[in-house]
Amino acid sequence: MSEFFCIFNEMKEIEYSKLRLDVLQKLITYREIECKETKNEMIKYLQLYDEGKYIRETTCEKYEKDKFLIGIDTGNQKQLVEIGKLVQSGNAKDTNTYYNCRKYYISNVKLSE
Repeated sequence: MSEFFCIFNEMKEIEYSKLRLDVLQKLITYREIECKETKNEMIKYLQLYDEGKYIRETTCEKYEKDKFLIGIDTGNQKQLVEIGKLVQSGNAKDTNTYYNCRKYYISNVKLSE
């Protein structure tokens, strides 16, 4: 996979429509993009990623009996503002953890979609 990245990294703009499906799938996997496995959908999300407009979904997992572990993409301004308000009110805590392209918090409240 690293050879694909090196080749594509030197190019100014990638013409994704000319790539084989297996190469697109490897690029999607390497960039940790979540999308449908159709060629058009992969191309759409790869282009969004290249433009810096791809935002990963917010994750919400049960943490303890009344708490949730929430992971927010740093590009998702709306949810960062919402979690910031929860932190200020004492209903959430910053874990100081950044993993898998997300900033993580522990909260008593689930975020709205």
